[in-house]
Amino acid sequence: MTEENLTTEYLHNTFLDPEKGVVETTKIYDQLAEQYNEIVSKYQYNGPRHVVETLASMIGDRNRAGMKIMDLGCGTGLVGEALYAAGFTQLDGADPSQGMLDVARSKGVYGELLCAYVGVGDEKLPIPDNSYDALTIAGSMGVNMMPCEGIYEMQRLVKPGGYVINIVRQETVNDIEGFKDRLEPMMSEMEKAGKWKFVSRVLFPDYLVDQGGVIFTHQVC
Repeated sequence: MTEENLTTEYLHNTFLDPEKGVVETTKIYDQLAEQYNEIVSKYQYNGPRHVVETLASMIGDRNRAGMKIMDLGCGTGLVGEALYAAGFTQLDGADPSQGMLDVARSKGVYGELLCAYVGVGDEKLPIPDNSYDALTIAGSMGVNMMPCEGIYEMQRLVKPGGYVINIVRQETVNDIEGFKDRLEPMMSEMEKAGKWKFVSRVLFPDYLVDQGGVIFTHQVC
């Protein structure tokens, strides 16, 4: 990676080019897995911090170590590291890039790690319904990543009363085809169907150095 000014142009060209598609982009994640943490550090990635702050605000004084959490789209384990450091120590993860999972495993903070796509086709993760007290996902929905349909699997994996915390780039929600007119309506349909309850939709400016984010929080019914 060459040194660039701190815009997300490099990230778009490398990971978010719709011409590449999901499978080819997964191969790029595999190839860059060992460098990925260094790459995103240049862009002041704050997703993990916002995940921890949001989950902590939801559970209050509940025993963090007693909670079982799925870190969906876990990548190299940046969110997992932040959760573990905050006392959430029962963590599993899933990601379609084996290279990224290998790096995540080296962190020593996860139990089970699954290599799988989510929301692509009808196949579900080999995990029973209602397995987790909470599910987190940060920056893993969008172009060449998890499609909108991934929210069905998020809800399925979490116990009634548990939380789904989903951090998405603001541009994904506002501008990206296949998401801007679908993601939030699909979330609302799940609310109407009694699958989960809306808790909050929070905008924040510092997802990346030049990119805002949205934190969606739902409580599973």
